[in-house]
Amino acid sequence: FWLKGFKALAAKVSARKPETAPWLASAMEKVLPVVGGVIGIWAASKVIPIAYQWDMIPGVASDAYKAKAKSINYNHYSNGIVYSAYDSGEPISEMPPECAGKMLLKQKGGGWKLQSEM
Repeated sequence: FWLKGFKALAAKVSARKPETAPWLASAMEKVLPVVGGVIGIWAASKVIPIAYQWDMIPGVASDAYKAKAKSINYNHYSNGIVYSAYDSGEPISEMPPECAGKMLLKQKGGGWKLQSEM
C-alpha cells in the first residue's frame, strides 16, 4: 500500500517543471567544479603533512624516520640479541623460556617440524 503513495509522489515531482533560471544552472556547472577543487586542495593540505610524518606515503621517508634508521644497529644477529616487539632500551640477550623449542625447521624431504619434535 505504501508503494502506491510513493508512485503518486514520484509522478507529481517528475511532472513539475524546473523553477531555476537557465543562467543559474549554467553558472552552477562552472562554479561547482572550482568549489570542489578548492575543498580538495584544503583537505590535501591537512592530510599530506600528517601522512608524511606517519611515513604513510610509499617511497618517501620523513626526517624522523631517517634519524631513527641511522641509530639502529643491524649487526646484533651475531651477538645473541633477541629482538622483541617492545623497545625497552635494554636489549634482551637471552631467549625467553616459553620460546625454547618452538623454532620451525624445514625438513630435507619437505615439510616443517618444530625443534622440540626433533
